[in-house]
Amino acid sequence: MSNELAEYANEIANIFSLKVLEGEFFVKVLSKNDDSGRHGLLIPTEIYDFFPHLEFVNARENLTLEFSAKDAISEKDVTLAYKYYERYPERRVTRLNSCINDNQMRLMVFLKIKDEAGQLHFIVDAAIKSDLYKFNRLSSLFFGDLTEVTEGLFCKIGLDAPSSFSIDESLQELLALFDGVKNRGWVDSLREADNGVGFTFETLIGLKQNNSKEADYKGIEIKCKQRKESGANSTKTNLFQQGPTWLYGNDAKERIAFLGYKRDDGLFACHSQVTVQANNLGLKLTVHNQDSKISLNKQAAEVAMWPYKLLHDRLIEKHSRAAFIKADIKKVKDKSQFNYRDLIYCERPSIERFMDLVTDKKIVFEFIMSEKANGSIRNHGYPWRLVSDSLLDKLFSSQIQLR
Repeated sequence: MSNELAEYANEIANIFSLKVLEGEFFVKVLSKNDDSGRHGLLIPTEIYDFFPHLEFVNARENLTLEFSAKDAISEKDVTLAYKYYERYPERRVTRLNSCINDNQMRLMVFLKIKDEAGQLHFIVDAAIKSDLYKFNRLSSLFFGDLTEVTEGLFCKIGLDAPSSFSIDESLQELLALFDGVKNRGWVDSLREADNGVGFTFETLIGLKQNNSKEADYKGIEIKCKQRKESGANSTKTNLFQQGPTWLYGNDAKERIAFLGYKRDDGLFACHSQVTVQANNLGLKLTVHNQDSKISLNKQAAEVAMWPYKLLHDRLIEKHSRAAFIKADIKKVKDKSQFNYRDLIYCERPSIERFMDLVTDKKIVFEFIMSEKANGSIRNHGYPWRLVSDSLLDKLFSSQIQLR
């Protein structure tokens, strides 16, 4: 770790005689509703897993989890509170350093590290605009020199990132296109379907729909989602499509009969979500780290497989860089309208993170196949999907809200 991020991490860790083995930052530019105590600091939903896990007994009740941290400003050990407020619902961190209770622009830093013994530590730091050198140093380090630093902006970035964040030409162009759509305010949906929010945005910026395996815009994959009310359930997110290497069956008709089920009309279908736990069709995924593959099993039989390298190549091809765009939605005379508000830029996914999510049943594989009356097989693809769009921070090492 010889980059500027690691240099800063070691700088604040050294205050407490800690040596950084690995870690990541969460940084937020505070809004007027963020403070050290009464309200606390609002945590974006994408960052929930950065903090200790909350064990809910009843999601209709408030919940507080205390956790230890080290305050780089006071150079003292402190106890912070990670709070869930069911009324909104939302999560906040309280008991932070009171220096952030200021009317000027403020920036809060959380560093989560592992030391040489593998022990987890949280270190907190902050900068306010009156300390111009520190504020400019940290805002440049985490958000880049071309990003307008505004209230609510946040990022999560691993210490293994090759350098501090910067905006290249492709991303700058995409941001300009996004701003053009955002400035239009409410726009009519160009397609009344689940994918209308994405189709409309891509059409407005001049992208034509295609079935290419490559990313949408100059190496950047674009994913659009309807913004959920705070606390609403997240939805699945398509990562990429990749079928397996088949070890059973000579054609699609033979496979669907073996894998799927017979419908009332006598034709076969296989609409099935597959995880590492066997489903009602006896289908399951098995992760083989030693053999660097994922296998598809029907009962005890291995019927197909994906080499890690194939999945890694697809992941990098499709999601080396991604822009996740959120839009508000409303209905006007039974017509959907979208207001594109936020853009979160992500980069540096890893196959190790991908496999961990598969093992935890947070990435799933799906069959969407059906037999037609003429005997041919209709296949809608082989999607790998995140079960919740709130899990993006688990897949990408770097995540930054740019709009």
